[in-house]
Amino acid sequence: MMRNSTEQLLRIFVAVFAMTASCPLASATDGTSNKLPCPVPFELGDAQFPPGDNITIVQVRGTSEKIIVGGTYSVDGTYTLNSRDEAQLAFYATTSSTNSTPVDQKQKTQVKKGSGSFHLVKTMNEDGYLHVSFYPGAFGVYFGQGNRVLRSKLPVRSVSLAGPNQALLEYLGNPVGPPANLDARYTREGLTNAVQLAARQAGITVKRVVIEDSEYPFLVGVFCEGSDAVKLKTQIKKLDGYDYSGAVGNDSNADGGDTCDTFSMVPPQAHPKEALQAIAHRLLLRQQVFYNKLVSQP
Repeated sequence: MMRNSTEQLLRIFVAVFAMTASCPLASATDGTSNKLPCPVPFELGDAQFPPGDNITIVQVRGTSEKIIVGGTYSVDGTYTLNSRDEAQLAFYATTSSTNSTPVDQKQKTQVKKGSGSFHLVKTMNEDGYLHVSFYPGAFGVYFGQGNRVLRSKLPVRSVSLAGPNQALLEYLGNPVGPPANLDARYTREGLTNAVQLAARQAGITVKRVVIEDSEYPFLVGVFCEGSDAVKLKTQIKKLDGYDYSGAVGNDSNADGGDTCDTFSMVPPQAHPKEALQAIAHRLLLRQQVFYNKLVSQP
């Protein structure tokens, strides 16, 4: 009888061990401990940084090996910040939802200029693309698993370059490159800082600033709340050395929810004289393409 009891206990122990071997101590944590139980395999996605900045993800752990809504995940890594004296380093998820989600203090930390390491923890209250980014500016790196990774490449579709399309291409001309002596105010960093300054003067907080620098003048994309876009526009117009050249977006959304606008802040007098016509022909279309790209990303 004793032998049978011993064998039965042994079988139970083996079964429990087998269930927990891939994710040790899973039953002994509620997801709030410093070290979550499961190593999480991950892939890197889109990454954008000002020159001299970088974020490297070393390890991801979680309450499960798969990234799912409701799970809690930690990310460990290193950073280098050279573009400014300090920034907030945060672990967020990009979603298409306009509903706000709670932000835990463990998701963010303040870092100083230089290099260091970080440990951030987030619970997936929403279905979205994970990333660790510097704020203000939202410069960072996306990561995740499979189709939960925001990647930089967009689908390529075949487009005819003959007929009416040919006439449009001739009208648009070639992209204009930035001047060799580009004013620092109109660089990626200069534009980002100007938007943040305008936001502070307007008494608002912008959620995300994206710079499109494929050609000159660089374009600005801004996400903010409700009618804040109108307040931001007013302050941008007051900044010395900047302009507000029409916008493509939904800044009339005064009833709440995020807005997205794309625009140019580079005044016409800063455009190379030989490229004025090409810039004028391309600017509005570029803003529309940039806007479509931003709002199509979850």
